[in-house]
Amino acid sequence: MFRPLFRSLTNRSLKLTVQRNVIVTSRQLLPRIQMPVQEVLVQPRWYSTPQQQCWHCGTPTKTTSVICENPECHSIQPVQPQVNYFDLLLEGKEHTFDVDIKAMRFKFLSLQQKAHPDSYSQSSKKEHEYAQLQSSLLNKAYGTLKDPLARARYMLELENVEVSESDSLHEPELLMEVMELREELDEVTNEEELDQVKQTNDAKYEETVKNLSEAFKSKNLDHAKELMIQLQYWETIRRAIIEWSPSQ
Repeated sequence: MFRPLFRSLTNRSLKLTVQRNVIVTSRQLLPRIQMPVQEVLVQPRWYSTPQQQCWHCGTPTKTTSVICENPECHSIQPVQPQVNYFDLLLEGKEHTFDVDIKAMRFKFLSLQQKAHPDSYSQSSKKEHEYAQLQSSLLNKAYGTLKDPLARARYMLELENVEVSESDSLHEPELLMEVMELREELDEVTNEEELDQVKQTNDAKYEETVKNLSEAFKSKNLDHAKELMIQLQYWETIRRAIIEWSPSQ
């Protein structure tokens, strides 16, 4: 049932254009500024604002803090705008594509325990609303960083690289490889054949994730975007494999 969708891809333009938000194109425009332009543009997105003040006691508190850092207060804090997911769940660690999923999950569960709305059911309306917002943010951050595709998209957004839903593969050979594997899945009649397709797709998926890691390490954002688009295709097939049933 997915063939029309994949067939239609052959009629699309396979040229991929990467667009970026460029504020300053030449340092000559700002001769007196000592900080490099690249740092001015990227740093506000890659790192959360250092501190805020607790709404209840006024103690300086990190913007990523779920509760006030004052041990005598410990009030739930409001969600701050543009909180970086890496700062929230991987505090003190380098912001890289390769994340420690186990450590991140431990941090996530710890913070969710502090922010769970049920713990504030008898508190003020303000505190209960703050807890709901914090809990929602934690779920979104964890869901984004634990998934390689969502993580890659998020990291590109942090670098101001535009990613559109209409972006498609620009390598004809790779596109044909994707379509052929999709057709193999359409022709599957039993679990054994399904497992063969799954093994092939899993290998392609893992290879693309590995290449994504290398692209981000080398700061090759154009290539990282291309690989993220590739990963979208393997992820689509992966989900179709999960949903497969003999009645299809």
